[in-house]
Amino acid sequence: MTRVIVNKPQPLEARFALERDRVQAAFGSRLREFRVAKQLTLEMLADRADLHANYVGAVERGERNLSLYNVWRIAHGLGIAPADLMQALPERKIQA
Repeated sequence: MTRVIVNKPQPLEARFALERDRVQAAFGSRLREFRVAKQLTLEMLADRADLHANYVGAVERGERNLSLYNVWRIAHGLGIAPADLMQALPERKIQA
């Protein structure tokens, strides 16, 4: 068993990376649905959430693994509860 060094990011195993990508894509798709339904541009949402538009766009494309704090900021920028963004996340298929 290898020793994990605290505060040093460890690379994900391939199976976990695929799972992460699937979750990020589902979250981004749900975010885009809410943003479009509220007739907001990326720039408008980013301004409301106090984030950069490029960051919000990357989240929508499933390219970013955002923090809980940024989920909270984006949800409030949309005027919804953070839980609303999380409802579309897929069930976990991989057992650790």
